[in-house]
Amino acid sequence: MLISVIIPTFNRAEKLTPALEALNEQSLPPHNYEILFVDNNSSDDTKVVIESSIKKYVGLNIKYLFEGRQGLNFARNCGVHHALADIVAFLDDDAVPQFDWLQRLLSSYEDPKVGCVGGKIIPSFPKDIRLPQWLTSIFNGYFSGFDLGVNQIKELTEKDSFPYGANISFRKKVIISAGFFNPKLDRCGKNLIAGGETEMCIRIYRMGWKVLYNPIAVVEHIISPDRLKREYFSDHVKGEGITKTLIDYSINNNTITYHHLFMYLCDLLMYSKKLFYCFRKRDKRFYYYLRIRVNVYALIYWFKLKYFGMSAE
Repeated sequence: MLISVIIPTFNRAEKLTPALEALNEQSLPPHNYEILFVDNNSSDDTKVVIESSIKKYVGLNIKYLFEGRQGLNFARNCGVHHALADIVAFLDDDAVPQFDWLQRLLSSYEDPKVGCVGGKIIPSFPKDIRLPQWLTSIFNGYFSGFDLGVNQIKELTEKDSFPYGANISFRKKVIISAGFFNPKLDRCGKNLIAGGETEMCIRIYRMGWKVLYNPIAVVEHIISPDRLKREYFSDHVKGEGITKTLIDYSINNNTITYHHLFMYLCDLLMYSKKLFYCFRKRDKRFYYYLRIRVNVYALIYWFKLKYFGMSAE
């Protein structure tokens, strides 16, 4: 067993088929990988769909796991505990990997100092819906779009953007040595807090492991129509602001500092200036408005953490 694919899922039974079909068509021989679906306390037909898929795709090593503690990182950690391979790859339940995805990820681990490899994520929008004119590529990050604009493997530092959770892999022993994913971060039910994989990347990078971006390890992220409305973005920014503060709090030994406050204020000022100079451009105007709100929420949560600790939640 070379690699374990972990797919946490919550109430998305109807969206699991495309990922399964793509994993069934991987160029890597099936005996070299397993697929672990982690049902994070779903109330729909998730278990039925996965169990029927086990019978349908008899050539694949598919396993159903149940994690009753609500939260994406509880589900991730459950998958890591049960994974048989030394490399674990995480895939969103609404993401579709290209046929050579697993081989491309594995090929990046030849260097024993590599602890994490992430790949390109391409947002896949509904074909039957006309996208709003203001919805340009500047918003791709809100759809987990990840493309660093390079054509070869790149070693990342904290100054770069670390890979996103829809297409990321780690050495299992690295996750274990880092203390597993932080359950205080990332999705839990309907909240929009994120950042579990980002915090993990920062921690292992500081432990001395290499974090790589492989642009030819590609997945498509299927975007549902409800995520194309302005309301989705407005709801998203609160979670993003809290995430920003929580990551800083976590990687700083559960301490928030005035340096963080200063950085949030600087970001707020920077995006305010950009909004002023780009006010006539509809896409950038809305984007920078959202970035301002992210930092406002980060500031609010900074004060909550500073004076109330994690009781702020």
